[in-house]
Amino acid sequence: MTINTLLLFALTLTFFSASGQDNEAYLKANAIRFDNPEKLSNSVYNLLSPFKIVMVGEMHGTNESAAFVSGLTNLFANKGDSVLVGLEIPAEFMTKFVSLHTDSSVYQSEFFSNPPYLDGRESLPWANLISTLNKNPKVKVFFFDTNRDKDVVPFRDSLMAMNIKAQFSQHPTWKMITLSGNYHTSISNPVTMTSVLKRNVSAKVCSLNMEYKEGSANANFTHGLEIKQLGSYPSVFNSTEGYDRYLLLYSAKSNYDYNGIYYTKYITAAKMATHE
Repeated sequence: MTINTLLLFALTLTFFSASGQDNEAYLKANAIRFDNPEKLSNSVYNLLSPFKIVMVGEMHGTNESAAFVSGLTNLFANKGDSVLVGLEIPAEFMTKFVSLHTDSSVYQSEFFSNPPYLDGRESLPWANLISTLNKNPKVKVFFFDTNRDKDVVPFRDSLMAMNIKAQFSQHPTWKMITLSGNYHTSISNPVTMTSVLKRNVSAKVCSLNMEYKEGSANANFTHGLEIKQLGSYPSVFNSTEGYDRYLLLYSAKSNYDYNGIYYTKYITAAKMATHE
């Protein structure tokens, strides 16, 4: 479901050491810091506005990524952009919301009322994100995941990419933001959703991964839904004083698995919508 954050930080450190760059200097020169992910600055807009599609990867079952997507969406909308926001949810499990577009219909839809997978996506942060963005007239929420039928699973990432492309083709002048598990947003693997999408659209795509120092997630770590404590190797990227939350894009020459990271020092386990 997700890529090990410890490995990702190790790979990041290897790249910067090999290239001879000063890690801390690069961070301080390029990172955009913020206190509240739901209230992002013009600097974030200036950094990401050249991209037509921003794809955010997360550790499922955490609170922080949905807040960042909410803030990023509102930032674009407040700047005058119309925004498509896609979530890694099969549309067939959100039919109540697609039909009614009310707050209650979000929670009454099968994905949240009778979760088919129990992997951490059926969370209050995701449900609240849909409900909140639904109230913004400049935002359209859509769902791009496929079902898990055995004949579909091998092609799941490709099918999700095509679902995203179809939405983008309908609104080519809009900005697009997607939220999914971080495996799907990797660009180093040619079969992931983001890699497939990049080969099939002419739009400029930015892949961001949520990174963290420590905390907990309520997700499926191969033993069903459970809360697990997580951590990552110490580095200047997660230990530099004053850099508790930031957005960072890597050099175009980087061999990192993503174009950049949304970093938050601590992650917290999300409550599931069905438990409320």
